[in-house]
Amino acid sequence: MNPVYDFSPGDHATMVGDYIRLEAYHQAIQNQVKPEMVVAEIGTGTGILSAYAAAYTQAPVFAIEYYDATADLAEAMFKAAKLSQVKVMRGESYGITLSPQPDLLVTETIGALGPEEHIVELCHDFKKRHPHLKSIIPSRLKVMAEPIQSARVKELEGMFHDYFATASFGTFDYQAIRPVLTRAYASEIRFNSLKGSIAVGPKTVLADYALGDTEKSAFSTVVDLTEIKELDAVHLFFEATLDQDVLLSTHHTQPETHWGHAYVVKTEGCQKLRVSYSGDYKSLQVRWEI
Repeated sequence: MNPVYDFSPGDHATMVGDYIRLEAYHQAIQNQVKPEMVVAEIGTGTGILSAYAAAYTQAPVFAIEYYDATADLAEAMFKAAKLSQVKVMRGESYGITLSPQPDLLVTETIGALGPEEHIVELCHDFKKRHPHLKSIIPSRLKVMAEPIQSARVKELEGMFHDYFATASFGTFDYQAIRPVLTRAYASEIRFNSLKGSIAVGPKTVLADYALGDTEKSAFSTVVDLTEIKELDAVHLFFEATLDQDVLLSTHHTQPETHWGHAYVVKTEGCQKLRVSYSGDYKSLQVRWEI
């Protein structure tokens, strides 16, 4: 086996332990895979989604994995499970052309807010080079925003300031830079449970990708909060359409997944939040505007 740094057991345990995610993908795969359908997966990891596909087809299943050590583990799993029709393909999907061409592509290269693992570019490139491809799981990915009120958000912000207040002593008082700390706190995307939050305004679609057809993931969209009088944060989430009746979402009202809940704390004096993604980095950028 290759060096252990090629495989993160903690990350993979988190993903395979995400029952909501696995059940949604399993249902979509079961709905779409037919007995003679050739299937490809990008980012197979330890192979569970390809194993799902192999349960419903006798045709080849191609499990593409970039990391060698992880690919070794996937091969060991398929061998132990006697899934001989699954073939592990090592390397980036950009450099791999499959034969026979797949009918279906499955991928869970979804970042915390959707596009950060380059799912849009991967799917577009793969479909362009495999014209026989009929469908992709997920077929659509939306990045969205919603203004909310949340007791938990307010509690966490209070704790942030309490840490500085507790460290203050004598004339060395962090209260002197509290406005700067407040603005800094509201300039980052944060992750915590938003259970119990209340929507106080409409949802805004920040980006809408038809996977396989949309070429670029970059976007820059403004969320206008001018009409929203009482809000604590803007909740950021994705919706992935896995099948006609199977939607995987990180919205705070849906069962919580390993991606968690994302939000940006409201800052005083600003009524607009710009959310941007360049396509080159692993994270979205946010900026409050007047």
